[in-house]
Amino acid sequence: MTDTKLVDFDTNSPIPTSEYDRMAQLSIPGYEALHQMVLAILRFKLPKIANLLIVGAGSGMELVTLGKENLQWQLLGLDPSANMLAIARKKIEQQGLSERVKLFQGYTHELPETTLYDAVTCILVMHFLPDDGRKLALLESIAQKIKPAANFILVDMFGEKNTALFEQLVSIWRLYSQEIGLSAEIIEQREQSVRESIYPIPEARVLELLQQAGFGNAMRFYTGLIFGGWIATKN
Repeated sequence: MTDTKLVDFDTNSPIPTSEYDRMAQLSIPGYEALHQMVLAILRFKLPKIANLLIVGAGSGMELVTLGKENLQWQLLGLDPSANMLAIARKKIEQQGLSERVKLFQGYTHELPETTLYDAVTCILVMHFLPDDGRKLALLESIAQKIKPAANFILVDMFGEKNTALFEQLVSIWRLYSQEIGLSAEIIEQREQSVRESIYPIPEARVLELLQQAGFGNAMRFYTGLIFGGWIATKN
């Protein structure tokens, strides 16, 4: 199956691309620590020489974090947004990583079929897709690009909308946002986005989709209120 169109960060972005890094750091509890966890997992799982695919590379946070810490990893950052990749490219050049960190504008099904990766990450991407077959299509497309027994890291907003538990967590998230200094206007915009244009699913459904796409041994390694991170292995 091929990818389906994600949120268009070039023409109808829910967050201005120039503000994405700052808003992600402020909105997602433990954002920087999350990336350090991903780095630690990959350092534990991968050999010194490895080929990584970053799906939804965005403004380059993962690419720079992973690229700086292992001088023999080759990384490909994949994203459909030209604006996001322009920001990522500047960061990569500033860090002197251009030889090992490459960028590709597009979707996973557009990548060469001959290349399989030692690990793939997909961070804060899937929750922009409804669970109408598009989430599964994304995961299946990723599964086609990863080596057998290789590791896949997924980070997403999760939970079941319109339940008491999810509403409690959203309320706590709102208070957390106030505590770290976000304005009432921004908090309202973020909450409206969650309710109207983001599609979280319960953890049980996340695990089910991973299994259907060909991944096993899934384990949650990160929780930040309504955000979660899982590592799984390609069957």
